[in-house]
Amino acid sequence: MDSQLMCAGIVLAGGESRRFGSPKALAEWNNRTFIEYSIESLSPFADKILVITREELLTPLTKNSSMHIRILKDAPRYKGKGPLAGIYTGMISQKADYYLVTPCDMPLMSSSMYGKWLAAAREGEYDCVIPVLNGKIYPLNGVYKRTCLPDITSCLQENIYKVLKLLQRKNTQYIEVNKEEEHFFKNVNTTNELNRIIELSFD
Repeated sequence: MDSQLMCAGIVLAGGESRRFGSPKALAEWNNRTFIEYSIESLSPFADKILVITREELLTPLTKNSSMHIRILKDAPRYKGKGPLAGIYTGMISQKADYYLVTPCDMPLMSSSMYGKWLAAAREGEYDCVIPVLNGKIYPLNGVYKRTCLPDITSCLQENIYKVLKLLQRKNTQYIEVNKEEEHFFKNVNTTNELNRIIELSFD
């Protein structure tokens, strides 16, 4: 990889977790928090990692901070405006060429996926590389080039908060998820879904 290129990771950990009942970022599986799994999935390819969260989670998440990992809250102007605001906050807080984005509720996600998407983004000079699984787009996983920042800013200014709207404006490559990669995309919205992942790990 070109040593001149800078990659930053953005972990989106600001959701309300209403269905789960408690902050998913702090949920545990195999004695590790979901946020630790998210950080691990980005670490091999990210020079810096930014965890974007809500004010009330700043303190409990600080134990994950280090020289390479910063815990941040949304830029005040777009506080609570969803994932697009989280990506915006990451981009204005850390200059990089590419941003690897992940939600905090996919503890099975593999760093190998980010390696593949990053290579595709660089080879094709795409603004965004986003996975698609069984026809469903996963805009909170993938690679976003810094060239997205002006359009993210204008979306937010126009009260457009859907990440899919941004993808329509940019040169986006959608990559189909292979059958053997599908299990990486199990996201956890309820405690029942967490229990199912725990069961699967023991099968």
